[in-house]
Amino acid sequence: MKKNDHAAMKYQILLMLQQEGPLTPSEITERLAGIIGMDDDEFDERYEGRPHDKVFYKSVATNEQHLKAAGLLDFLGKPGHCITFEGIQALMDNEASRQIEYSYLRQFPEYCQWSEKFRKASTDNEPSHDNLH
Repeated sequence: MKKNDHAAMKYQILLMLQQEGPLTPSEITERLAGIIGMDDDEFDERYEGRPHDKVFYKSVATNEQHLKAAGLLDFLGKPGHCITFEGIQALMDNEASRQIEYSYLRQFPEYCQWSEKFRKASTDNEPSHDNLH
C-alpha cells in the first residue's frame, strides 16, 4: 500500500478494526504508517503554512470520514472507531482487490447524501460568470 493509495487505506482501516477492535484515530494512523513503511520525516510532514496539520494524519482522517459516511465504521468516542456489520461485509466484498473504492461506497444512500453536501457546497462557493465582468 502506497502512502496516497486511498482505496487500499480504507480497506486496511477496516481490516485493522476487524482484527483489533476499537482503535483511536492516532492508533490507526500509527499502525498504517508502520504497514506502509513510512519514515519519521514522511510521518511528520506538515502542510505548508499550517504547522499543526500533518499530511498523513489528515489523509487517514479523510478516509475514516468516508467509511463512516457509508456506515462501514462508527466513531465511539473515547474507545475509538469500530467496524460495523456493513464494514465486515465490505471487507468480504473487496477481499480480492483489498481496496475500498469510492464506487463501492456510492452504493450506500447515506454516503451519497453525505458526499452530495460537499459537492453542493463547493459549487455554491464558486463565483458565477456574471460576477466576472
